[in-house]
Amino acid sequence: MKLTILIILLSLGSIFLFLKKERNELPQVEIITLKKVKVEDFNKSEFSKKIKLRGFTEASRIVTIKAQVDGRISSKQFEKGNFYKAGTQLLLIDPEDKVAKVKEMEALLNQRKKEYEVAESLYKKGFRSEVKLSESRTKFENALAQYEKSQVQLNNTKVSMPFDSSVEESYVELGDYLKKGDQIVKVVDLSPIFIISTANEKEIDNIKINQKAIVSIGNKRFNGKVNYISKTSDPNTRNFKIQVEVQNQNYKIFSGLSSEIEISGLPQEAFFVPSSLITINNLGEIGIKIIKNERVKFIPIDIISDIGNGYWINSKSKKLANKLSIITQGQDFTIDDEKVEVIKKND
Repeated sequence: MKLTILIILLSLGSIFLFLKKERNELPQVEIITLKKVKVEDFNKSEFSKKIKLRGFTEASRIVTIKAQVDGRISSKQFEKGNFYKAGTQLLLIDPEDKVAKVKEMEALLNQRKKEYEVAESLYKKGFRSEVKLSESRTKFENALAQYEKSQVQLNNTKVSMPFDSSVEESYVELGDYLKKGDQIVKVVDLSPIFIISTANEKEIDNIKINQKAIVSIGNKRFNGKVNYISKTSDPNTRNFKIQVEVQNQNYKIFSGLSSEIEISGLPQEAFFVPSSLITINNLGEIGIKIIKNERVKFIPIDIISDIGNGYWINSKSKKLANKLSIITQGQDFTIDDEKVEVIKKND
């Protein structure tokens, strides 16, 4: 009985050792688990960089009207600060002596005209030489010129507004005696009004004549257009002067106000990338991680604009295609050229 039990135990032991040996001889299978990353496709789109400049408003025209004739102011018909339409008479310089001068020159003109007509008639009949005829014609033309000059002098006694504008300064009062060249008023044209600013070397490349602009003055915004770009830079700052024209039909925008100009640069193709997707590689380069052939690829980016919640990337880089598959989740746990399991957005 004991012998039988011993034989059975020995048999079981042999079987166990055999099975253990067989199991140890089976090939070991290594199980590799790929990291999972979420990916979203980003397409190229058109983008215009916003150029923001600070400046100030300036009247489109400021003119000082001066007296064209001597005389005493007999009538003053304007008030400082008021607006007047073009052609409105502002004052009258006493025209009495100018009227007399016109009458004198008119009488002289009539006399010279008759003398010339007589000389011409006699010349045709052969009783007057060509020299005498020429002298009569010269006297007539001189009388005509003096008459026209007297008319101009008379007209200049009326001082009128040259264009729609406001009287900014007055330098005269009723009864003042004026000499030719004396200042009378300074008038200011506020429509259109100009916004003056400067742009640096990089900004000026994206600004063109007639380019649309948005002007902010206080809490109000106005549409305008670029109407002037200087051809030379300031020798000290190397900035270029630009001027934006804004229609000011109600004359509510005054000259000298602080302003901000926003101009959309020339359109270019680019990608918009949320700021959360931006990463840095071991070389300190800023870029993004994309998926190519199921492997992670780090691509340095050329940032053309930061709008707060993301970046516009210049798509002129040869490394960027028309569409990018960018890792949106898990990029911080992957390395360049690592094979990963891709999960597309909305999968």
